[in-house]
Amino acid sequence: MGLFKKKTTPTESAPADADTKVYYSTPFGDTNDGEQRLFLLGRDGVQYMPVFRSVESMKEFYARMNRAAYMVLEGSVQSVLDTNSSIELMKDVGVVIEPLCGDPVVITPHA
Repeated sequence: MGLFKKKTTPTESAPADADTKVYYSTPFGDTNDGEQRLFLLGRDGVQYMPVFRSVESMKEFYARMNRAAYMVLEGSVQSVLDTNSSIELMKDVGVVIEPLCGDPVVITPHA
């Protein structure tokens, strides 16, 4: 699923160093209509796990994605990358920070 916002005007996004605090959830969950699915984003054949700088932006994103319920997890960018690389099915999944903003930070897998 592609839900990255396209960059329309140049903006300055906050840096994404490894210690930046982010909020995220598990990639698999239920939709409001009772279906189960993966909540990953895709671009150019690569899947990305969405992570957020605030709980509010996470709530907005999952409301748009029709996600019924989710657990809010808090960690660093590095902890999300480490967790993904330790799970066989997630090894080729990147991270996108604030996918709804005008200039999301994209970290490719194996970066």
